[in-house]
Amino acid sequence: MTAQPRTPITWWRRIHPGRNPLARTSDRVETALVIGVVLVALLALPVAAALGSDAYADRMRQVTEQAADRRPVTARLLADAPPLAIRIDGTPFREKSAIPARWTADGVIREVPINVENGALAGDEVTIWLDFAGEVVAAPVTPDDAAGTGVGVGVGVWLVSAAALAGMFLFARSMLGRRRDAAWTREWRRASDDWTTA
Repeated sequence: MTAQPRTPITWWRRIHPGRNPLARTSDRVETALVIGVVLVALLALPVAAALGSDAYADRMRQVTEQAADRRPVTARLLADAPPLAIRIDGTPFREKSAIPARWTADGVIREVPINVENGALAGDEVTIWLDFAGEVVAAPVTPDDAAGTGVGVGVGVWLVSAAALAGMFLFARSMLGRRRDAAWTREWRRASDDWTTA
């Protein structure tokens, strides 16, 4: 016998006791909880989207500021970095080490240690970023970084909200289940007493 596909109506009938005289108050409370959790989860979507949009806007401001303040320069390594460590499965560890490097900026030659990935060799050329003062700084934030931050914040906020709602629902459902079990125990005890006295 093949199982019938579940339709929205089937799901609604499972969670909604309707006018069923056998439905208990706890069944109706559980139905209200399911509907409430779904509604709150849906209402959390625009809130999460707004927070993600704010995070994206903040990062885009950083993109604009850093694009005006930072410039790339090619530096040449003056020594070998430590050898690349390999995991047991054959993939390399992504580790960095401070290695002396030389570059020219604004007609001035500088030699300063910079962080490069292990495995780099003396003479290798790497791109570094300098601020207006000529100091080595982190690479600027890119529009892709900003988009990733916005999406990550939005999705993260919604997932945390959904997880909290699911946890509260499961706790409430557990409490309702205990009340139902206690009610069943009382009913069976009453029925048992009636049968033994009859």
